[in-house]
Amino acid sequence: MGKSIIVVVACLILCASAAPQEQPRVLRGGGHLLGETAEQFFSEGFEGEMQQACETKDWKSVKQLAQNGSKTKIKDVCASEKLAQQQATSGARLEYSGPGDAETMRTDTFTFDGGHLVKIHMLYTVPVANVEGYHPKSFNELFAGLQEAYGTPSKSYSEPVFNVYGVKYDAHRAVWMGKNDVINLIEQPGEQTGENGGTQVIAETVAEYNREVRAPKAANPLQ
Repeated sequence: MGKSIIVVVACLILCASAAPQEQPRVLRGGGHLLGETAEQFFSEGFEGEMQQACETKDWKSVKQLAQNGSKTKIKDVCASEKLAQQQATSGARLEYSGPGDAETMRTDTFTFDGGHLVKIHMLYTVPVANVEGYHPKSFNELFAGLQEAYGTPSKSYSEPVFNVYGVKYDAHRAVWMGKNDVINLIEQPGEQTGENGGTQVIAETVAEYNREVRAPKAANPLQ
């Protein structure tokens, strides 16, 4: 049980002093805590190691940490990390790409606003064919892990969507609404349409969720 929860999105921590119906949940994904300060974010885990390696000019460590397959110069990597830290800690709105997890084919994107981490977006890619050494997570696996951790979702449904070729299929959705946060599980086109599929796990503050709900949606030319 513990392993599935850790792999999926995070852990559930209860505040013992609160009444049962008011117990807040703490969401952690990609190694970071939803709501944490930008200062804390860039001082811990991968980001903390990268900042330290750049500050001490440990270029060997920087190269090892920046395993992204690009030809970007090491000093440019450090400059980019430093700029992201400065923007996030200044209170600016910023999207930052984390290292993700190669084994589960997961990519991470973190959104900062007002000096805090307001959104954790994890995308688990599921290729059409099996890839040796990789263990991607399907929608059903992620759903089971989240349900085990957070109980029955507030809403679970399917809706018709179209892929880039205009092929229609039913995509599954699940939402866990909390007092202070929201978790969304979103299936993307995949095996049914002959493409690499995937599932998004999005943990965000209620304020960030409401911000996106109010934002105007671009029309889908395929629908």
